[in-house]
Amino acid sequence: MGVEVHDPRWLAFVPGAELVVGLDDVGACAAAGHRVTVLIDLVPDTVPALRAMAAEAVGEGARKVRVRPHGVDRVDLVYAAVELNRIAEDDAVEVQFDVTSAALLRADPAAFVRVDPLVVKADGTVVPICAGLERFALGELGDLGTIDALVRTWDQEPVRDLCRVALGRALADTGPLVSWYEHLTRTAAALPAGC
Repeated sequence: MGVEVHDPRWLAFVPGAELVVGLDDVGACAAAGHRVTVLIDLVPDTVPALRAMAAEAVGEGARKVRVRPHGVDRVDLVYAAVELNRIAEDDAVEVQFDVTSAALLRADPAAFVRVDPLVVKADGTVVPICAGLERFALGELGDLGTIDALVRTWDQEPVRDLCRVALGRALADTGPLVSWYEHLTRTAAALPAGC
């Protein structure tokens, strides 16, 4: 199961995890010898600045650029996808765009009913898939020592149920690209407490 951490102090608890930080933290983390993935939130105001933000991250030492859309329209998603392809080619950097194609959702819906990756937030809280799913948290690192101890006691079925509901909503989306994580977090927010 893949794990990403959002603060380097948690790397000792999760060997082999991916370190994911914001643009402001790339330089310090890279200077400390970490392999860094920069997380750029793609919102309507940042769409035109995407290339400059990615170039800054690479210049600071990021080895991977990850872009997570929030509230952007279908045109901006397509624009960002094209721009990220150019960035990957021009800067020879790995790029991850947190979207999927509607065609892939329809072709292999079972692939989206999953509980990973696990995300270790800066405060040590471990959540499934992405930030925004804190109500499905496994717990906090530190007291138990390893992420494996949290996984052993965690009921994964509520997250799979969430994925099934979000999948139904995402399949109704008619655009070519779908922001899957955004669908998950919106669906989770809309569910009544206790579900």
